[in-house]
Amino acid sequence: MSGMGGTSAVSDGHAGSTRATTLRDYLRVARRRKWIIAQAVVLVPLVAVALSLHQRTMYRGSAEVLLATQNVANQLNGINDPTLTLDADRRAQTQADLARVPDVARQALTLAGLRRSVDDFLSHSSATAKTNADLLELSAEDHDPAVARRLATAYARAFSHYRAQLDTAPYVSAKRRANAQLAEMAAAHARTSDAYQALTRKRDQLDQIIALLTRNAVPVKSADTATKVQPRPVRNGILGLVLGIVLGVALAFLREALDTRVRSAEEIEERLGLPLLARIPEPPRRLRKHDKPVMLADPNGSQAEIFRLFRTNLEFVRLSHEPRTILVTSALEREGKSTTSVNLAIALARAGQRVALVDLDLRRPALDRFFDLGGRPGLTQIALRQAELADVLAPMAFTGRNGNTNGAGPRENGNGYRIRDDELVVIGAGPIPPNPGEFVGTATVARVLEELGKRFDTVLLDTPPALQVGDAMALSRRVDAVLVVCRMNIVRRPMLNELRRVLDASPAEKLGFVLAGAESEDGYGYGQGAYYYEHSERRERERV
Repeated sequence: MSGMGGTSAVSDGHAGSTRATTLRDYLRVARRRKWIIAQAVVLVPLVAVALSLHQRTMYRGSAEVLLATQNVANQLNGINDPTLTLDADRRAQTQADLARVPDVARQALTLAGLRRSVDDFLSHSSATAKTNADLLELSAEDHDPAVARRLATAYARAFSHYRAQLDTAPYVSAKRRANAQLAEMAAAHARTSDAYQALTRKRDQLDQIIALLTRNAVPVKSADTATKVQPRPVRNGILGLVLGIVLGVALAFLREALDTRVRSAEEIEERLGLPLLARIPEPPRRLRKHDKPVMLADPNGSQAEIFRLFRTNLEFVRLSHEPRTILVTSALEREGKSTTSVNLAIALARAGQRVALVDLDLRRPALDRFFDLGGRPGLTQIALRQAELADVLAPMAFTGRNGNTNGAGPRENGNGYRIRDDELVVIGAGPIPPNPGEFVGTATVARVLEELGKRFDTVLLDTPPALQVGDAMALSRRVDAVLVVCRMNIVRRPMLNELRRVLDASPAEKLGFVLAGAESEDGYGYGQGAYYYEHSERRERERV
């Protein structure tokens, strides 16, 4: 029993979590498309009110007709049949439909003394069966309240006459024949015969029937007043507001459904089949004014703290084995792979690692934007035999974890190159070759990567987007692992599907993905990063 109870509790908890997630998703969509909703909420009521104010004044008059519920036989015999009331609503609706026939409209216009078309009258009138009452409400509209009252009253009288004519037609015809026969018998001096007396009784009975049938639809209320039905700006404004909310929400979710851009880390994780290593929000505006990496521009800020958290997550992923050469790519350009590579390299170096950052985006080199390479030759010049590997290594100076510039002093690593702890070296791309796709597959690049893997703890390769050119996937055969950068609101679902297919074809290990441009509520956010920094700063003050 306890096991069953535990299962039920887990199921209830999962259902509650699902409902909370769904509600959170709805609120996120509403917040993201708030301008669509706001425009609909403002514009639709304004349009409704504006249209109302431009409408001509219209008045409505209403009259009522009482509908009989007993048939002729029962009324003649004094019998009240309760079964006839069981289908009263259906009969009342039938009478309402009957009141909309052109003959009734024509008679109403004649009684009102108006020269209008039948269609115009029908478009400005209505017949409504009242609920739980044997009453039919007949209404007519006009710009003149007096005309509206006259039309409604005439409408009720016309329907009563039409209904009487319709119901009594066979009996009037029978009475006409009976009168003709009586006249013939009177001419033949047969007024005392039994046949004449029987025919007289029949005619009297027909008179009773006709009298009863004329009361099947009796006007009981004339249109004494007329109500203004338009313009009604307040009512239309309220209806417009409700319609605007509904329309705005519908348009927002329609726009969301048609938008294939990915807006959550969970969806990227599901489509790529990779774990999320970091959520990196947009940097503050003051840090976006220049190309200086945030790890250098604001090393103690919340943005830098997020990259340190990213470094920690990456180290956990690399616990079982340490891939030295890591390729950084993305699906499209402008997703932030170069910015991510640069700041990650600095974070790793500040943690005491020897890091080499290589610009292998030979079509659009980007690392020279972040660092002053001092006119050093680049990677392509090694292939042209214009430089050696030692010539292209550009050491970057920064404050290491021990507080000194570039950490400890230089030491020999056994390969003829003196490197430091806490060191970052950058290798620029050099002159762009005629065919970058072929160049990255050359033996020169393979030799350089192999040599760097021996000299450095981590080698980060900034490569072109994987879906735009084949350079990244050609290089993936020469690296230990791949790291993917995805930018929120840029990458689309079909692109993620294609990117996964490309990544699955690569033999390199897939470490995970980084979500760039994450919303503050979707990531560690500035708040949590600031928390870590303030906490460490407070500890430092207490220590001092």
